[in-house]
Amino acid sequence: MSHVPGNDENLTEPDIGDIYRDSLKACEEYDACLTTTIYGETYLNPEKCKARGFDPIKACEEEEERTNLSIEWIERTTKEKGFRAQFQEFIAKVPPKYVSKDLKFLDYSPKKENKSDKKLSRKKIRSLLVKASYLVDHKIKLENGLYVKVIAVKMNNENVFLEVEEKVGDELEYYEILYQRDMVEL
Repeated sequence: MSHVPGNDENLTEPDIGDIYRDSLKACEEYDACLTTTIYGETYLNPEKCKARGFDPIKACEEEEERTNLSIEWIERTTKEKGFRAQFQEFIAKVPPKYVSKDLKFLDYSPKKENKSDKKLSRKKIRSLLVKASYLVDHKIKLENGLYVKVIAVKMNNENVFLEVEEKVGDELEYYEILYQRDMVEL
């Protein structure tokens, strides 16, 4: 994929839907270039890449740029409109593959396999971001037994975070926790 939203001079602000659609196209191109051996091992086939005109290095660089643009869009829109409005706009614009509007689809419980420090894929981070966003304005239980209220969801290139609010005496304390890592499975 040679087009990264936001790189055009006439575009001032990239649209989150376009960013995700371009990412989806890049994933499909990547998947089309994979080959599985008779032993079940999968690898990126250079011949398929060449035949399709797919440059995996360039695609990775563009995907990193799209991730950064997504983060910028989320931060900017949240600052301008608030989290709820940003989340509704996000849900409306991104491709259905990334978002299910069926609330029964969401699994609010943390997954045990995410307790390690392994690096998550960008696709997994986006999926976790959508799921974590449904926890805003809800209380969750932390591993230390405390119940905290989720007030915002943030992401970076490596993980998804929940900004939480904890009542300590008469005051509220705010801090960030890792989604699915610092939570207790219910």
